[in-house]
Amino acid sequence: MSPLRPENSNLLQGLLPYVVVTPENRPHFDLAPFGLAIAEAHVIDPLHTGSAPFLERLETLDGATFGPEGMPMPRWVFFDGAELPGGIVGLARPAENLSARARTLFKLPTDAAGLVPLSMFIAIPTFEPGEWMGHNLASLGPMLPDAGLKGLASYTKALGLAVFRARKQIGVTQWNSTALAVHTRLGPLELLSAWTPAHSEPWSLTYRVTITEAALRSLAREPEAELPRPEPERWVHSDDHATMKALQVEIEAGARYVITGRPRILDHEHLEVPVARV
Repeated sequence: MSPLRPENSNLLQGLLPYVVVTPENRPHFDLAPFGLAIAEAHVIDPLHTGSAPFLERLETLDGATFGPEGMPMPRWVFFDGAELPGGIVGLARPAENLSARARTLFKLPTDAAGLVPLSMFIAIPTFEPGEWMGHNLASLGPMLPDAGLKGLASYTKALGLAVFRARKQIGVTQWNSTALAVHTRLGPLELLSAWTPAHSEPWSLTYRVTITEAALRSLAREPEAELPRPEPERWVHSDDHATMKALQVEIEAGARYVITGRPRILDHEHLEVPVARV
């Protein structure tokens, strides 16, 4: 396949792809997705003690991205829930090439060396062959507005799904999450749940989407990538728990709904999400 061509043509300048994977899982991964070869030195074995400094930086990345929301992962969750059963894919920059702002975020000493991850996508395989659960997507792009990283989260997820050879992806997010703008680039998201009491935040939704090359190119923000989408029948406000619960009743009765596309951002806490019955 030809390389991914994000609309931000400068996005990959100085960035290096990496993957965290056990030796057992490695043969199942594509380490040259879309022709972008991942260097052997950037294939990180979580079972090796020498990997600890890089894995600690992943934890810092997660904390910087999700700490303000109260959802950072402890290190054992990285290992038990991500690095052993699945993998982590992202883009990094050598420590000596980081901006002062990035060095501060990672609390790096002046003599720091090695790769520093600026993004990561974590996924875990399910029992269905080719289906992966998207566990975590993190990017420092929004915190480094002058670093030319627009579209980093989208590109990272596209790269990760290609590395994992995913054919389907399921995921969980909240109705008020701006990450929906990234996920919906893959196409309409089938709602598996609209109200999810099994989650600590019951206003979470569960989705599934089929992965194709066209979907990955759309996700990577290629300018010409377009996917067919149904017209929305309603816009669900991210605080409208009553509508979420009503949708859940219908889904449990056999109705099929999709999130058709990008949400409308009302303010920093509220969205309206386009939904249609299919």
